[in-house]
Amino acid sequence: MSYDTKAGPRDYGKMHLFLSYVAAASLVLLLLEAFGIIADGYSLIGTTLGGLSIIVMYGTRNSDEWIASLWSAGANAGFIGAMAWLVFFPFIEGFYDGLTGLDSHQDFPSGSAAIAALACFVIAFNLKRIRGY
Repeated sequence: MSYDTKAGPRDYGKMHLFLSYVAAASLVLLLLEAFGIIADGYSLIGTTLGGLSIIVMYGTRNSDEWIASLWSAGANAGFIGAMAWLVFFPFIEGFYDGLTGLDSHQDFPSGSAAIAALACFVIAFNLKRIRGY
């Protein structure tokens, strides 16, 4: 993918960082809806904008080295968060339920792994951006 125009190379940095704010706001709306604080319609709007921002961020992730490193940190954290949600947390829950004899139900639904991955991505991306390393 070429980022050059007739006037010179295009700078996607500002757009990419603005979209990271949109993704963070989307995550906040999604979490507020998950805890029942806001109505479903608001989280649908936030999720749609967040999904579109992640898609555009994915398309411009290699525009320069700094943004590529931000994306790499977010993607790695998202993967680790999803794997922890799907593998590690159910193991700990099963171990605890086995010790206490409380085998009522699964407390970590697998459908929430996407939310966990998005949360880890957005937090790691923005922490690395704010800290500057």
